[in-house]
Amino acid sequence: MLIDMKVLDVPLANEPEATELDLRRVWAIVWLRAPLIIALVVIAVAGTYAYSSFQTDLYQATAKISVVDPNAQAVFNGVQIRVDPKREVDTQIQLLRSPDLRRAVDENLGGDALEISSITVSSVGSTDLISITVSSPSPQVAQAGANAMAELFVKQRRAQVTGSFTDRADELRSKAREIDAEIAKLDGQLADRGTPATLVDVLRSQRSALVVQQADLRTRATQFDVEAATRSGASEVSQTATLPTSPYSPTPRRDASLAGVLALLLGIGLAFLLDRLDNGVRTLEDVENISKGVPVIGGIPIAVRGEKGSRRIDRHSQRMLVPLDSLAAEAYRALASNLRFSALGAKRTRILVTSSEGSEGKSTVTANLAIVLAESGQRVVIVSGDLRKPTVESFFGLDSKESGLTSVLLGDHTLDDAVKPVVLASGRRLAVLPAGPLPQNPAEIVGSAAMGSLLDRLEAAGADFILIDSPPLLPVADSLALSQFADGAVVLCLVGETPRNHLRETLERLQQVNTHIIGVVLNGVPTKGRYSRYYGAYSYGASSYQYKYSQPSDPASSSGDSGSGSKRASKRGSLTGPV
Repeated sequence: MLIDMKVLDVPLANEPEATELDLRRVWAIVWLRAPLIIALVVIAVAGTYAYSSFQTDLYQATAKISVVDPNAQAVFNGVQIRVDPKREVDTQIQLLRSPDLRRAVDENLGGDALEISSITVSSVGSTDLISITVSSPSPQVAQAGANAMAELFVKQRRAQVTGSFTDRADELRSKAREIDAEIAKLDGQLADRGTPATLVDVLRSQRSALVVQQADLRTRATQFDVEAATRSGASEVSQTATLPTSPYSPTPRRDASLAGVLALLLGIGLAFLLDRLDNGVRTLEDVENISKGVPVIGGIPIAVRGEKGSRRIDRHSQRMLVPLDSLAAEAYRALASNLRFSALGAKRTRILVTSSEGSEGKSTVTANLAIVLAESGQRVVIVSGDLRKPTVESFFGLDSKESGLTSVLLGDHTLDDAVKPVVLASGRRLAVLPAGPLPQNPAEIVGSAAMGSLLDRLEAAGADFILIDSPPLLPVADSLALSQFADGAVVLCLVGETPRNHLRETLERLQQVNTHIIGVVLNGVPTKGRYSRYYGAYSYGASSYQYKYSQPSDPASSSGDSGSGSKRASKRGSLTGPV
C-alpha cells in the first residue's frame, strides 16, 4: 500500500485518463506557453496598431436609390411591363457596377474622380433599396461621388424607359404611314371609272378597314408618347449622400483588438500543437498513460535560478548535497516512505534503481534515498552496480578503483574488505559497496550466479534495504541482468527530457523478464515559477511542511566537486540530491 496520494493534489491512476477533457491540464499547457502566447499577442497588437495609425484617413458617403415598379406610373392599363422585383434589384446592382456608369461618374467629377478610393454597391436587406457607398480621403469628394453616381444612374434608367416607349410610338406611326399608301392606292382604284361595279364595294370595304387600323395605330402611338412623358423610370433617388464629418478608417484600436484576439487564438492553438509534438514525459498523467498501472511513487524537485520574471530551470546542475531542511530532502523522505509502505506484505529488500537513458539522476537518487532510509533507522547497503560509469560512491568520497563489487566477484577481495562504512552526521550508518575495477564484460559479471550469491550474503547480514545503482536500461543489458536478483525496480524519469516511448520501452523490457516494477520516480520537478503549474504538485509533502534540523557549526559549502564536496556535506548531516 502506498502513501495516500490525495495529499499531493494530483490525480490517482484509477481516475479518468488524460484523453478526457482536463481543464487543469489545459490551463497548465497554456500557462507553460504563456510567454509565447503573450509575445504573439503583443507583436500582433503593436504591429497592427502602428500600421493602422499610419494609414490615410478615409471618409464614406452613402446615397440610396429605390427600385420602383414601372407599372405603378402607368397612365393606360393596357401598357404594362413584366417585372420580377428581386431580379430587377439584382439587374440594377449589376448596371450600377458597370464600367460605363463609372466612366460617366468620372467625367462628371473631373479631377476629383482620382481621389475616389472605392465604390461599393449593395442591396439593403430584403428591401427594394440599393446603397451606393463611396470612399475617399476627401469628405467632399465622397459625398459628390455618391450623389453623382445615384443621379446619373437614375437619369440613365429614365432615359432607357422613356426611350423604350418612344421607340414603340415611332414604330406604330411608321406602320400608320404605310397604311396611308395602301389607302391612297385604293382611292385611285375607286376613282377609276373603269373599275367594275362589283369590285367597288370590295375596295370600299378594304379602305374602311385600313382607316380603322390606321386610327388604332395612331391612338396607341399617342398612348406611348404619354407614357414616355409621365414615367420616371425603374429607379428613384430615395436618399442623397450627406457630408461625412469623421473618417471611418483607419480604426487602430478596433484593428489592434481584432488582431490581438486572433493572435491569442493562434497562440493557444500553437501551444497545444507544441504540447502534442513534445515527446518528453512532463506530467503524472503522461506516466499513467504509459505505465498502465505502474504508480508514480515520488517526485524530486529541482532548483529554479534567477529572479522574478527571469526564472530558469536548472536540470543539469552539478551533483551536490542538499540541506536537511530543503524541499528536496522532504521529497526524498516521501519517496522513502512510499518504498517502505510498498513492501508491506511482500519482500522488498533488493531494489534496483534504473532509468531509460543516462544522466537522469539514478546515482543521485540512490544516494539520497539511502541516507534517508538510514536516518530513519533502516540498515542500508548501496551496491554500485554501474560497472561502466560508476558515480554513486563518489557522493561519499569513496574510491572504487582498488576494491569493490568486481574484486569481490572475481575473488580478489572479501566482501568485508570491499564494503565501506559511512557514518552520517547524526551518527547513523550505512554501507557502500563501490564498483571496483571496471571490467570488459560488465553485463556478464553482474548477471552471474556470483552476483546473486553476493546479494544473498548482504541480505543475510541483516540489510533492510539493498539499493542497487545500475546503468541505463536501454543502451546496455546490465540492468536487465541485475533485475533477476532484485525484489523490485524503481525507474527514474527526468521530467521534460525522457521521451515517452523510451519510458514505455523501459517498463516493457522489465515486465518481459518478470521484474516487479515498484514505481516510477519523476526526477527534476520544478517547484517555483510558471513551470510548477504545468508539472503539478509533485513535491511530495514538501509544499506545506518545512522541517528544521539542527546543523553543525561547520559552514562549509555543499557545492563543489562530487568528491570532496560530498565529504564536507556528509559531516554537516545533509542529504545528497539534484537541485
